[in-house]
Amino acid sequence: MKKMILVVPLILGLYACGDAAEENPPEKENVTQQAETEENEVVAGAEKTEWEIDERLQEPTEDTTCYMCNMKVYMRDHEQGVFSAQAIREDGELVFYDDIGCLLNDEYVNNVSNEKFVRDYKTLNWFDVEEAHVVKTDLKSPMNWGYIFFKNEEQANDYIAQNDGAALTELQQVREEAIERFKKKQEANKDGGHMEMEGHGQDDGHNHDDEGHSMDDSKE
Repeated sequence: MKKMILVVPLILGLYACGDAAEENPPEKENVTQQAETEENEVVAGAEKTEWEIDERLQEPTEDTTCYMCNMKVYMRDHEQGVFSAQAIREDGELVFYDDIGCLLNDEYVNNVSNEKFVRDYKTLNWFDVEEAHVVKTDLKSPMNWGYIFFKNEEQANDYIAQNDGAALTELQQVREEAIERFKKKQEANKDGGHMEMEGHGQDDGHNHDDEGHSMDDSKE
């Protein structure tokens, strides 16, 4: 009888240990569950993050021309469409540009301060140029400026790392370059007192198709 009495507590003790092990999983499982929870929280947060686009903005059409140079403004699905830009002027008018230089020269020439928008290189979504990470490239843009824009700094740095010669630059530097280029063209295009406003002459190496586009650079 004494032996039977000793065996029963031993069996009960083993069952109790098993229950405790189930209620308290190993530390490794706890770490795994915590990692999965954190990952799910990150994904959920990403899903909540949406690209907010100003409702006032529009898309160019086949007939849209640049406010400054009267050249074609390319649509989103065209390979040159990534360089297109638009602005909301002080009077609320929305205008388009074929390239960043025209957008910036509009402010300089007309002495205005517009709300300025460019396309994100990755998504092609519009966003404020003041928030952009500007990258100088060897790409052939419509007016051969070669600047592209990223809303995400990491994506801008990735592009630079993968493309020789690409480099970050400041928007102010692009503005100064645009003004300097405008002044040089202005001087070069003086002819008997006539001066073309934007100064896109035949030697500017523009990258537009010639068919159906005016070479008159003045703005009426």
